Amino acid sequence: MIGNRAGNDRNNADIIRPYNLAAFEIVPSKTLPVRQKRTLFTRSMKRAIPSFYELKQYIGVFICGLTLWGISWFLLKDAVQPGGFLFNMVGIATAGYILGHTIERYTTITPMVGMTLAGVLYRNFGTTNYLEHPVANAIDYHLRRIYPVIILTKGPLTWNWEYIKNNSVKVFSLATLPWIVECSSVVFFGYILLGFPWYWGLHLGAILASVSPAVVVPTVNALSKRGLGAKSQIAHLVGNAGGLDTAFTEGMFGVINSAIFYEAPLYYKIVKAVLAIFLGICLGISWGMLADIIPDHKDYYAPTIRSVVIFGGGLLLSYSCSYYGWGGTSGVAIMVCAGTAATRWSRRGWTINDNPVSEVYKLLWRIFEPMLFTFSGYFMEVSQVTATEISLLVACIFSALILRLVTAFLVALSNRMSVKDSLFTAVTWMPKAIVEAVLVRVAADSLNEDPTSLDKRIATQHSNIIIIAILITSTLGSALTTILGPILLSQDSKVSPEEFYRTQSISAHVSSEHKRNMSSSLAK
Repeated sequence: MIGNRAGNDRNNADIIRPYNLAAFEIVPSKTLPVRQKRTLFTRSMKRAIPSFYELKQYIGVFICGLTLWGISWFLLKDAVQPGGFLFNMVGIATAGYILGHTIERYTTITPMVGMTLAGVLYRNFGTTNYLEHPVANAIDYHLRRIYPVIILTKGPLTWNWEYIKNNSVKVFSLATLPWIVECSSVVFFGYILLGFPWYWGLHLGAILASVSPAVVVPTVNALSKRGLGAKSQIAHLVGNAGGLDTAFTEGMFGVINSAIFYEAPLYYKIVKAVLAIFLGICLGISWGMLADIIPDHKDYYAPTIRSVVIFGGGLLLSYSCSYYGWGGTSGVAIMVCAGTAATRWSRRGWTINDNPVSEVYKLLWRIFEPMLFTFSGYFMEVSQVTATEISLLVACIFSALILRLVTAFLVALSNRMSVKDSLFTAVTWMPKAIVEAVLVRVAADSLNEDPTSLDKRIATQHSNIIIIAILITSTLGSALTTILGPILLSQDSKVSPEEFYRTQSISAHVSSEHKRNMSSSLAK
């Protein structure tokens, strides 16, 4: 009998497999039979190798690209031939897309890092500088008018206004206080370590202080689906507070940039700074209401027309506000417009983050994302800086970043979040990517016609420090969020994850008269 029991125990040991509680995955035991080990290895290889479905998609994209290249050859000739500036621009964007998503597939790092790295490598090891061609430089300049419209519209379409309203102090304090601390810190450390004048430090700080929730939100949402952080609604907090941080950055940077570089009387700068954000809010609400009223909600082409109305209005605001020096107004207006429209659409049956317009902007972002980051990475000139200067740039980034993370932790803790949840929230406040990439060349573009040698040097360092910050903070932020999430976030077994991870929607407005009727009927 003892022999039988021992045999049964050995069989049970072969069958039972230990669980990796941190990752919620089954890990092969040392006692697994060879057959099961081969099965697990085969499954791992299948996950690593693109599926047949993905290969067909890649082939389709390749055929589309080849067709477009063939058409463009008849129109543009030398520009799209190997060595032409358009061929180089498309080639670097394609290489960035492939490198970024390859890194994402085999690691936990966001594809934005690989895309930016592709641009850096091509700039410093490539044979030609396509930006020396005036048309290529103009294309990159005008693309940076299009990027913000897509980015700033895509974000607010996913905001949960009910959550923001119910947690307004937590959301707004997390969106603004760490930003203010890091921006001020960059001014201080930029002066101490880099010798930047205060206005250049403020200009740089207003860019670096922005967090990029898009880097960590997919990971946080995946953790929330597993029930990790679901009770404290970390996914909602990171997504909504991060989005408002971006809105705050757009407003403040626009005001700061206009005040520094646009020549005008002091009283006009003060009045413009006060009115810029308020004007952006008013324009955004007005255009968002227009995108809800026109066309009719039941119109078959409503999604297409609404997408074009929002995009066209945002692009017009982007150019006009930049032309007249009202920086910050356009960014705030675009975000408020998208948020207003999405809120009103939700009352008509279009769920927030799951409506036809948001799908259009997700597709647009998929197309423009590799262009944004590869072309931005191209602005880093390693040959123009020494090892000592790079060390000082990195020291400036980390010094300000540490103070930012400490502030985010204390803000979360003061809002009655647990220590572990506060630590995790601080980690998600680390990545810098989207706003920084969009504004990477703004320092050079803002110089006057006869800049001093100091301003030229600072403008170059300005671009370098932004790219270094993207590469370091996005890599660390995405990796640490994935690693520390299962460790820091708790799962309450009494709470179903689905209870806290619902599709974001806003219920229709209920009139006070209807409430009174409901109350009277219940009383009866």
